[in-house]
Parts: sequence; C-alpha cells; structure tokens
Amino acid sequence: MKKLIYYLKITGLSLIIWIILSESISLYNLTLGVFFTFLSIFIVEKILGLNYFNIIHNLKLKIVVKYAIYLIYQIYFSGFSAISKIISGKTNVGIVEISTNLKDDMFISLLANSITLTPGTVTLDKSGNKLKVLCLDIVTYESEKAGKLIKKDFEKILSGG
Repeated sequence: MKKLIYYLKITGLSLIIWIILSESISLYNLTLGVFFTFLSIFIVEKILGLNYFNIIHNLKLKIVVKYAIYLIYQIYFSGFSAISKIISGKTNVGIVEISTNLKDDMFISLLANSITLTPGTVTLDKSGNKLKVLCLDIVTYESEKAGKLIKKDFEKILSGG
C-alpha cells in the first residue's frame, strides 16, 4: 500500500511539473505526462538501481506543495527584480560561499537547484553543506548574511517549517 501511495505521489508531482513546463492541459498532454512519469520511475528504479522510495515516502505532501508554491512565487518575484536591476544597470555581480543547516544531501541539492532556478543567482559548486553562489546583485560577502538573502525561506520550508 505504501508503494502505491509512493507511485501516486510521484505521478501527481511529476504531472504538475509536466503541466507547468509544457504550459498545456489537454488529454494528450496529460497522457504523455503520465507515460513519461512511469518511464522515469522505471529507469531510476530498474535500470539505474536507485531506490528513492524511503526518501520520497517520508516527504510530507504539505511541505512539497508549500515548497512548490514558494518556489514559483520566488521565480517570478526575483525575475522582475533581476530585470529591473539589469535595465537600470545597478548590478554588483559577485560570488559568495554560504552554508546550510540541512543535513540530507537530497535536500541540500534541492536547495542548490532552487537557488539556481531563482533569477539572479546560480549555484556554482556544492561541497557538503556549503554552496558557492554567483549573485547578480550581491549585497554582502559575509557568508551568514548573504546566506539569509539567498536562501530566503527555502531552507526553512525544507526542514519542515
């Protein structure tokens, strides 16, 4: 039963991502999304031999939904902010190293990818719980202060808050 719930969670989440990326809700598109979800699960579990069941099963749907909504909000908000800074020429590009309190490598990678998806920042390197981030408009090079500005609430949501 837990395995079935796992597959339903993965299929639902993948389908939402598929719809967002393809920008279409049609029967054909939904069918393709489900097909590629099952194909991805098959490749990851059978061919690559990776088992994410225990990790994904422990994710709470509330955290996943809250994180997805917050990520989409930050992508748009940061996009408009980055556009205005680029147009006005008020950029201060720099690289800063920040650290995270997250312990799970999957969550650290998710945080790094979320930082990269947010316009104006790109994660260049990950080493343990340290991330090297390129910022379009760096306010401070102090690791802790820069970390708060870059990570926003991503880390808090991922840690269950």
